[in-house]
Amino acid sequence: MADLVAGRRTHALAGWDAALAEQRADLARARDAWISAWTWVLLVATMLYVLIGANPYQHDAVFDPLTGGSVMSPVNRFIWLALLVFSAPVLWWRRADLADALRRLWPVALLFVWFIVTTRWAIDPDASSRRLFLYIVDLLICLAVTLGLKDARRLHRALATACAIVVMIDLGSWIVAPAASMTDIGLAAIHTHKNTLGAVMLLTGLICAPYTLAQQSLMGRMFWGAITIASVVLLIASKSKTSLGILIAAAIVGPLLIALLKRRAEVVWGLGASALAPVEKLSFTQRTDVWRFTVDQFRLHPWRGVGFGSFWDVNPKVQPSLQTDLWFAQPDAPTNESHNGYLDLLVTTGIPGLIGALLLLFRWLGRGLALLRRALLDPFGGEGRALPYLVYLGFFPLVFVVHNFMESTYFNPNAMFGFIILLVGVDIDMRYAPQVLTPVAARRGLSSAVRP
Repeated sequence: MADLVAGRRTHALAGWDAALAEQRADLARARDAWISAWTWVLLVATMLYVLIGANPYQHDAVFDPLTGGSVMSPVNRFIWLALLVFSAPVLWWRRADLADALRRLWPVALLFVWFIVTTRWAIDPDASSRRLFLYIVDLLICLAVTLGLKDARRLHRALATACAIVVMIDLGSWIVAPAASMTDIGLAAIHTHKNTLGAVMLLTGLICAPYTLAQQSLMGRMFWGAITIASVVLLIASKSKTSLGILIAAAIVGPLLIALLKRRAEVVWGLGASALAPVEKLSFTQRTDVWRFTVDQFRLHPWRGVGFGSFWDVNPKVQPSLQTDLWFAQPDAPTNESHNGYLDLLVTTGIPGLIGALLLLFRWLGRGLALLRRALLDPFGGEGRALPYLVYLGFFPLVFVVHNFMESTYFNPNAMFGFIILLVGVDIDMRYAPQVLTPVAARRGLSSAVRP
């Protein structure tokens, strides 16, 4: 009798434990759904600010007559701080994942340590510290996005949604207010410059073209196809030669690269190198003078640099360009970048900074293509279901490598692509992990799992 009672008690306790476990699982799923929704809104809001900026329709740049640099809106830092506050709950909810994130992102953390060190000898410590702080804010927001929105398809949807909103705003502005949208050198629409519009539409094409192909319904394909076509039209109207040339090159090389990603790795890297060829056809008009000056200044401080973000648009008493009579340092031709992100990193953070940044960039490029290749070879695996997003994740670093030869955006806290490459890179490192191959992938020639 006692054994029977004990057995019933054990069965009842087991049922109770199972019910509690199921209840905890339901709560965990509900919590994850709320975190995902919160992060989705955070990403859309951040992307809208990154793509539009703090000064819509300000087509005539306002320059500081003392430094020759553009005047940043005073609300910029407050908006970024507000976005950081909005991301704080995600970092708290996902605090258990932070240790793993630090293990995966150690190269980024190490490079930021060097940037912090360079502020100690910066020629303008205040400007250097302020810009580095803003970029650390960017990094924390990117980390929150990747931790809170782990589903690649939802992340892709958030990016595409933000791009679609901006495309509709720009297109509507061009139609309703053509005089306010057009400048003497090309369409700028709501943005501050026609090249900014071009860069936004380049990014939109990279995001929305693969997203269009991911749609299952006819209406979905029609809508997102229209957004993609509209972005190309706006890009052409902007007359941004750099962005248009890169998009054309991506459209030509892209399908070939995707086809070859299923083949031998050395063939893939050969084509990847050939994708840099459009750089030779881009316009270097007057940029060479700025590049030559930047290289001369680098030679004065080859290892330490002049401090992170402390070369252009700083205190006029110490800004190197303003100590010369060169044409790009004059009030009628102010310049606040070298128009080459690699040179700006070299002169500000020295040889260690540039080497670290290049190693990090090519790490992201290689891992992004590896993730895409694994998805192509294993379409029924977990990554295969996120193939359209991984197309974007694999292609953007390659596009960025080319684009940064003409514009200073790499580790630039005030540049649109400066934020995007950080978001892409952090997401690549967080997704890149050893993979157990399915029999399908093994038969198709992927000989070993990619190691972190």
